[in-house]
Amino acid sequence: MGDSDKTAAGKAGASERILRALAAEFPRLHDRQSFLESPSLLAWYDGEGGLSDQERQAVARALTRLISEDTISEVLWPRGHADKIQLPEQGMIAVSVDLGSLREERISWEAKREGAEPSQERIVTEIIARSRGWIEENLDNGKLPLLLTNASIIHGSNAFDILISASYRNPYNLLRYTREVVQVVNHVAGTHTMLVAQNYGFPNFANPK
Repeated sequence: MGDSDKTAAGKAGASERILRALAAEFPRLHDRQSFLESPSLLAWYDGEGGLSDQERQAVARALTRLISEDTISEVLWPRGHADKIQLPEQGMIAVSVDLGSLREERISWEAKREGAEPSQERIVTEIIARSRGWIEENLDNGKLPLLLTNASIIHGSNAFDILISASYRNPYNLLRYTREVVQVVNHVAGTHTMLVAQNYGFPNFANPK
């Protein structure tokens, strides 16, 4: 850390140091214990042998406060590489929406406004709802066949409108899921399945050393 950074570190409070350290740790994702031992946090304190007891207690208190006030979120998430999960691979499903048919349904819906509003948000909601049933009905030797990690509506792309991310162990399960869940939803015009060669950040939780 340079002299200017050390000066800034001296002025920054514990909360600010935590936030900056979390940002610097990307793509490593931490739990509370691993974060207290992370290189980026130690750098703020010039801790070569780790934090002192006093510093550790101060950081732990500040971290607890940030979590309690919803500045930092703490979540429960299955680790795909764990032996009990075994969903080490990641894939993405690009979904194109038939905007013409969606617009036609919305025009009809406007007359009575009954039921859910036709929208891309409703398409995503339906995909997620169908996914829950499909996962329960397609367990792989008693284990999850795949795990959804994200579903996003995309603006600014001419190729697709929705992007779904999932962890899996068998590419066949990902293809079956795409065919049996995503492609059957109304107004889905097409899908393109992609396999992630290397991922940085979520949902890869590191095991810091």
